[in-house]
Amino acid sequence: MKKASLFLVSVILLVALPMAAQGVTPAVAIQPMSLITKLSGADQTYGMLVRGRNIYLFGNVTGVVSTDGYVQALDETGQVQWSLALDSGQNEIATAATIDARGSIWVLGSSATATLPSPSDTATATSAPSTTPTPIALNPDSVQVEPALPQRLDLTNVIAWKVSRSGNLLGTFTLAMSRPVLVRAAIGTSSGVAFAGITSTTSGSAGFYATSDLSGVMSKPMNLGRVDTELNALVKMAKNTVGIFGASSESISGTKLMGRRDGIISSVLETGKLGKVIRSSNAKSTRSWQSATNSLFLGGDAITAGKMEAVVTKFSSTFVPTWTTRYPSSSPAMTADGVISRFALFSSTSLIQGVKGWKPASQTSVMIAFDAKGAITGAYRVAGTPVSIGYTRDLGVVVLGRGALGVSIFHTLTR
Repeated sequence: MKKASLFLVSVILLVALPMAAQGVTPAVAIQPMSLITKLSGADQTYGMLVRGRNIYLFGNVTGVVSTDGYVQALDETGQVQWSLALDSGQNEIATAATIDARGSIWVLGSSATATLPSPSDTATATSAPSTTPTPIALNPDSVQVEPALPQRLDLTNVIAWKVSRSGNLLGTFTLAMSRPVLVRAAIGTSSGVAFAGITSTTSGSAGFYATSDLSGVMSKPMNLGRVDTELNALVKMAKNTVGIFGASSESISGTKLMGRRDGIISSVLETGKLGKVIRSSNAKSTRSWQSATNSLFLGGDAITAGKMEAVVTKFSSTFVPTWTTRYPSSSPAMTADGVISRFALFSSTSLIQGVKGWKPASQTSVMIAFDAKGAITGAYRVAGTPVSIGYTRDLGVVVLGRGALGVSIFHTLTR
């Protein structure tokens, strides 16, 4: 009887062990992404949009006196199809972009307010020439004196450039904010575009959200917080609702601080009112959401005891987390949606469980593919630090990375 019992136990173990092994997700091998093109560092590329077989880069060119924006279109081989300077005549920067429902490209950023000559300047220019000799500046050492450069004004306006798919400027629109402003995100909506970011206040910084119709008429901005709040990402949701994501260390809509700084999630309803605010709940952590997709796959970071992690979380349509994972990193996670996969890009600083052959290195990033349940299905090495990530059926996952000599664009056709 005892031998029979032992035999049964052995049979059970032999059957059970293979079944348990089948439940373990096999490790995936790290692979390189395919290079599309390398670009010089002369232009300060800020971000990227991908649509079909086209890649749209936007950023800034800094001169001696001013900074201007630019946008350019590349084809799937990396060849520049057109390039457009974005110059309103003032100092400006381009920091966000989106495509509206009609296919026009919107590049958004910040600009300075135009200044008119003061009355004293006008009087001096029209008065009679002075008979007083002009003093001569002594320079016995013959040292070349650099000319005084004009002081650059604060960028206190939101500026939006509307550009056709062929690269023609269709319009330039501004929204006065009175204090310095940085646009961090933009999305196309059913009626135009929505945008969000950070603006200075008398006591710190606030997150802001505003919209524009297709003709460039902009709404009054809605501010969140007053001391330490930012909005970094937007997504379209059902019933003309827009999801908004960022970070705050102050009370927002009655919600209290949970950690040192919380990642915040909310929405702007079709009525223009703010929806329920949801905060991360990591005590003693500094959290932020930096990226979001239409499937509510969020990327961001968490800093606890001086150690930084890239964080990705998949949320339901009601903002309930379905799965989440973290990786030691020197950058936040950026996210993108595929057909059946989710993708995250970050600067990993450690080995990654479930990924064979990954070794973190300076100026190198990793792109991870996940299935619907959060299991890793692919891993890819990317040269450079993360700048942007996108996806199209034609090009697959497209990644923009910045290196010492400029930026590079890579892609892989994983689904």
